Amino acid sequence: MGSHELEHLVHHYGCALVFVVVALQAVGVPLPGTTALIVAALYAATAHGLPIAGVIAAGAAGALAGTTAGFALGRWGGERLLVRIGARLGQRPERVMTLRREFATHGQGWLFVGRFISGVRNVIGLVSGASGTPLKRFLPVTAAAAVVWALVNGLGYYWFGHALARASTWVQIAMVCVGLVWMLVSLNLLRRRVVRSVRDGGVSTAR
Repeated sequence: MGSHELEHLVHHYGCALVFVVVALQAVGVPLPGTTALIVAALYAATAHGLPIAGVIAAGAAGALAGTTAGFALGRWGGERLLVRIGARLGQRPERVMTLRREFATHGQGWLFVGRFISGVRNVIGLVSGASGTPLKRFLPVTAAAAVVWALVNGLGYYWFGHALARASTWVQIAMVCVGLVWMLVSLNLLRRRVVRSVRDGGVSTAR
Protein backbone atom coordinates (compact mmCIF):
# COMPACT_ATOMS: atom_id res chain seq x y z
CA MET A 1 0.00 0.00 0.00
CA GLY A 2 1.63 3.25 -1.19
CA SER A 3 1.29 6.77 0.19
CA HIS A 4 -0.93 7.79 -2.75
CA GLU A 5 -3.45 5.03 -1.97
CA LEU A 6 -3.28 5.92 1.72
CA GLU A 7 -3.99 9.58 0.96
CA HIS A 8 -7.03 8.55 -1.08
CA LEU A 9 -8.31 6.34 1.75
CA VAL A 10 -7.63 9.02 4.37
CA HIS A 11 -9.67 11.46 2.30
CA HIS A 12 -12.66 9.11 2.40
CA TYR A 13 -12.40 7.48 5.83
CA GLY A 14 -10.46 10.04 7.87
CA CYS A 15 -9.38 9.32 11.43
CA ALA A 16 -11.15 5.96 11.49
CA LEU A 17 -8.69 4.66 8.90
CA VAL A 18 -5.73 5.85 10.99
CA PHE A 19 -7.08 4.00 14.02
CA VAL A 20 -7.69 0.74 12.12
CA VAL A 21 -4.37 0.67 10.23
CA VAL A 22 -2.29 1.56 13.30
CA ALA A 23 -4.15 -0.99 15.45
CA LEU A 24 -3.76 -3.80 12.92
CA GLN A 25 -0.06 -3.05 12.53
CA ALA A 26 0.42 -3.23 16.30
CA VAL A 27 -1.22 -6.69 16.34
CA GLY A 28 1.31 -7.90 13.78
CA VAL A 29 -0.40 -7.30 10.43
CA PRO A 30 2.12 -5.91 7.90
CA LEU A 31 0.42 -2.55 7.35
CA PRO A 32 2.03 0.94 7.27
CA GLY A 33 0.64 2.36 10.51
CA THR A 34 3.19 5.15 10.89
CA THR A 35 2.76 6.12 7.24
CA ALA A 36 -1.01 6.30 7.71
CA LEU A 37 -0.56 8.67 10.66
CA ILE A 38 1.94 10.82 8.73
CA VAL A 39 -0.28 11.02 5.64
CA ALA A 40 -3.28 12.00 7.76
CA ALA A 41 -1.23 14.69 9.56
CA LEU A 42 0.02 16.13 6.25
CA TYR A 43 -3.51 16.00 4.87
CA ALA A 44 -4.77 17.87 7.92
CA ALA A 45 -2.09 20.55 7.39
CA THR A 46 -2.40 21.05 3.65
CA ALA A 47 -6.02 20.24 2.79
CA HIS A 48 -7.62 21.11 6.14
CA GLY A 49 -9.84 18.09 5.77
CA LEU A 50 -9.07 16.53 9.17
CA PRO A 51 -8.62 17.91 12.68
CA ILE A 52 -5.06 17.27 13.81
CA ALA A 53 -6.29 16.54 17.34
CA GLY A 54 -8.46 13.77 15.93
CA VAL A 55 -5.56 12.35 13.90
CA ILE A 56 -3.31 12.23 16.97
CA ALA A 57 -6.06 10.74 19.15
CA ALA A 58 -6.81 8.07 16.53
CA GLY A 59 -3.13 7.16 16.21
CA ALA A 60 -2.61 6.91 19.97
CA ALA A 61 -5.81 4.93 20.52
CA GLY A 62 -4.99 2.57 17.64
CA ALA A 63 -1.47 1.96 18.94
CA LEU A 64 -2.74 1.24 22.45
CA ALA A 65 -5.60 -1.00 21.29
CA GLY A 66 -3.47 -2.99 18.85
CA THR A 67 -0.55 -3.46 21.21
CA THR A 68 -2.93 -4.55 23.98
CA ALA A 69 -4.56 -7.06 21.63
CA GLY A 70 -1.10 -8.40 20.79
CA PHE A 71 -0.37 -8.64 24.51
CA ALA A 72 -3.52 -10.74 25.00
CA LEU A 73 -2.54 -13.01 22.10
CA GLY A 74 0.92 -13.43 23.60
CA ARG A 75 -0.56 -14.39 26.96
CA TRP A 76 -2.84 -16.92 25.26
CA GLY A 77 -0.31 -18.40 22.83
CA GLY A 78 2.79 -18.06 24.98
CA GLU A 79 6.08 -19.64 24.02
CA ARG A 80 4.65 -21.84 21.26
CA LEU A 81 3.22 -18.86 19.41
CA LEU A 82 6.51 -16.97 19.67
CA VAL A 83 8.49 -19.92 18.34
CA ARG A 84 6.05 -20.37 15.46
CA ILE A 85 6.24 -16.71 14.45
CA GLY A 86 10.01 -16.72 14.84
CA ALA A 87 10.26 -19.72 12.52
CA ARG A 88 8.30 -17.86 9.86
CA LEU A 89 10.71 -14.96 10.20
CA GLY A 90 13.71 -17.29 9.89
CA GLN A 91 14.69 -17.19 13.57
CA ARG A 92 15.81 -20.28 15.47
CA PRO A 93 13.93 -21.24 18.67
CA GLU A 94 17.08 -20.52 20.71
CA ARG A 95 17.19 -16.97 19.37
CA VAL A 96 13.49 -16.48 20.10
CA MET A 97 13.93 -17.67 23.68
CA THR A 98 16.92 -15.34 24.14
CA LEU A 99 14.77 -12.43 22.98
CA ARG A 100 12.03 -13.48 25.36
CA ARG A 101 14.44 -13.57 28.31
CA GLU A 102 15.89 -10.17 27.41
CA PHE A 103 12.41 -8.73 27.17
CA ALA A 104 11.42 -10.20 30.53
CA THR A 105 14.44 -8.42 32.06
CA HIS A 106 14.28 -5.09 30.21
CA GLY A 107 10.62 -5.12 29.19
CA GLN A 108 9.64 -1.58 30.14
CA GLY A 109 12.39 -0.01 28.05
CA TRP A 110 11.50 -2.22 25.08
CA LEU A 111 7.80 -1.39 25.46
CA PHE A 112 8.43 2.33 25.15
CA VAL A 113 11.28 2.49 22.64
CA GLY A 114 9.93 -0.37 20.51
CA ARG A 115 6.92 1.76 19.53
CA PHE A 116 9.34 4.00 17.59
CA ILE A 117 11.20 1.22 15.74
CA SER A 118 9.86 -0.14 12.46
CA GLY A 119 9.13 -3.86 12.68
CA VAL A 120 9.52 -3.98 16.46
CA ARG A 121 6.23 -2.11 16.98
CA ASN A 122 4.45 -4.93 15.11
CA VAL A 123 5.37 -7.58 17.69
CA ILE A 124 6.09 -5.67 20.89
CA GLY A 125 2.71 -6.46 22.43
CA LEU A 126 2.90 -10.13 21.48
CA VAL A 127 6.39 -10.55 22.92
CA SER A 128 5.41 -8.67 26.07
CA GLY A 129 2.43 -10.93 26.70
CA ALA A 130 4.38 -14.11 25.99
CA SER A 131 7.20 -12.95 28.28
CA GLY A 132 4.87 -12.70 31.26
CA THR A 133 4.96 -8.92 31.69
CA PRO A 134 2.42 -7.94 34.38
CA LEU A 135 -0.58 -6.03 33.04
CA LYS A 136 -0.12 -3.25 35.62
CA ARG A 137 3.36 -2.60 34.17
CA PHE A 138 2.34 -3.10 30.55
CA LEU A 139 -0.60 -0.69 30.29
CA PRO A 140 0.97 2.56 31.65
CA VAL A 141 4.15 2.22 29.59
CA THR A 142 2.26 1.23 26.45
CA ALA A 143 -0.19 4.09 26.85
CA ALA A 144 2.63 6.60 27.36
CA ALA A 145 4.52 5.27 24.32
CA ALA A 146 1.38 5.43 22.16
CA VAL A 147 0.64 9.04 23.12
CA VAL A 148 4.22 10.25 22.66
CA TRP A 149 4.56 8.39 19.33
CA ALA A 150 1.31 9.89 18.01
CA LEU A 151 2.21 13.40 19.21
CA VAL A 152 5.73 13.33 17.77
CA ASN A 153 4.67 12.05 14.36
CA GLY A 154 1.32 13.84 14.18
CA LEU A 155 2.39 17.32 15.29
CA GLY A 156 5.81 17.06 13.63
CA TYR A 157 4.41 16.34 10.18
CA TYR A 158 1.45 18.68 10.69
CA TRP A 159 3.81 21.61 11.26
CA PHE A 160 6.05 20.35 8.49
CA GLY A 161 3.06 20.27 6.12
CA HIS A 162 2.14 23.86 7.01
CA ALA A 163 5.69 25.07 6.37
CA LEU A 164 5.93 23.06 3.16
CA ALA A 165 2.68 24.48 1.75
CA ARG A 166 3.88 28.07 2.21
CA ALA A 167 7.41 27.61 0.85
CA SER A 168 8.68 28.02 -2.72
CA THR A 169 9.39 24.99 -4.90
CA TRP A 170 13.15 24.79 -4.22
CA VAL A 171 12.64 25.34 -0.52
CA GLN A 172 10.02 22.57 -0.52
CA ILE A 173 12.48 20.16 -2.14
CA ALA A 174 15.19 21.09 0.36
CA MET A 175 12.80 20.68 3.30
CA VAL A 176 11.71 17.24 2.12
CA CYS A 177 15.33 16.10 1.74
CA VAL A 178 16.30 17.46 5.17
CA GLY A 179 13.24 15.84 6.73
CA LEU A 180 14.03 12.44 5.22
CA VAL A 181 17.69 12.59 6.28
CA TRP A 182 16.72 13.64 9.82
CA MET A 183 14.22 10.79 10.09
CA LEU A 184 16.72 8.18 8.86
CA VAL A 185 19.50 9.41 11.16
CA SER A 186 17.16 9.54 14.16
CA LEU A 187 15.86 6.02 13.58
CA ASN A 188 19.39 4.67 13.13
CA LEU A 189 20.60 6.30 16.37
CA LEU A 190 17.57 5.02 18.24
CA ARG A 191 18.10 1.50 16.91
CA ARG A 192 21.78 1.55 17.95
CA ARG A 193 20.91 2.69 21.47
CA VAL A 194 18.35 -0.06 21.88
CA VAL A 195 20.72 -2.76 20.60
CA ARG A 196 23.51 -1.47 22.86
CA SER A 197 21.30 -1.36 25.94
CA VAL A 198 20.03 -4.89 25.33
CA ARG A 199 23.55 -6.18 24.69
CA ASP A 200 24.85 -4.53 27.86
CA GLY A 201 21.90 -5.87 29.79
CA GLY A 202 22.56 -9.35 28.47
CA VAL A 203 26.20 -9.17 29.54
CA SER A 204 25.36 -7.94 33.04
CA THR A 205 22.69 -10.60 33.40
CA ALA A 206 25.15 -13.31 32.38
CA ARG A 207 27.58 -12.10 34.98
